[in-house]
Amino acid sequence: MIGPLIEPCGRKRSSGVAIRVNSSLLIRHSCLLGIIIVNVVGMQNSSHREWKRQQTSHALAQAAFDLTQKSGLDGYTIDDVVEQVGVSRRTFANYFSCKEEAVTSLALEQLHAGIASMPEVPADTSLLDWVKTLARHQLSGGMLDLLIQLRELATKDPALRPYLENVHAEIRRTAQKIVSERAGNSASKLTSHIIVGAAYGALSSVIDGSVTLPGTPPEDFVDKVFAKLRLGL
Repeated sequence: MIGPLIEPCGRKRSSGVAIRVNSSLLIRHSCLLGIIIVNVVGMQNSSHREWKRQQTSHALAQAAFDLTQKSGLDGYTIDDVVEQVGVSRRTFANYFSCKEEAVTSLALEQLHAGIASMPEVPADTSLLDWVKTLARHQLSGGMLDLLIQLRELATKDPALRPYLENVHAEIRRTAQKIVSERAGNSASKLTSHIIVGAAYGALSSVIDGSVTLPGTPPEDFVDKVFAKLRLGL
């Protein structure tokens, strides 16, 4: 007869051949597997919470933006925003300090989404061409139109202006940060600041209405700006 599959002493027998099983190793492997499973589940839960948080933030910001376009800042309340989204005022307060911040936050949301979704470019791409690719990608996603709409809203509702100025400052800081990181030691700090300053200056001229682009796609505008930069760099 063949005995039990695993005996108390830790020996395993198959067809009469005894094989010693390292029980402590099995325990360690089981514990490690358990830790891995817990960590994976934890990361999945964390990712889902972050996704849900982003969705709520976007819904609140979009609702505030739409209501401002329709009725102006004074034409609605935070209660109208949260009722439209289906959350509480407390939830709104977890994301924004006021309606003005919610309205203008759409631009920052789009900025970070554009950075995260930027297509890969070859490692040997020049810094100027890399920034051009980034600018084309951002503006083709609707960033320029959104910033122009926010400028028009701020003209009608001056209370938006300081919040919109903060948004523009954050866009400039973020652009400088990622361009400097891309440049590394391949270009001087001055060069990266010149590129960002010139590109953002050209963009600002369109946003504030100094330059108009009747029938010109944003990508063509970017190409024109960087063609001029190439001649001067």
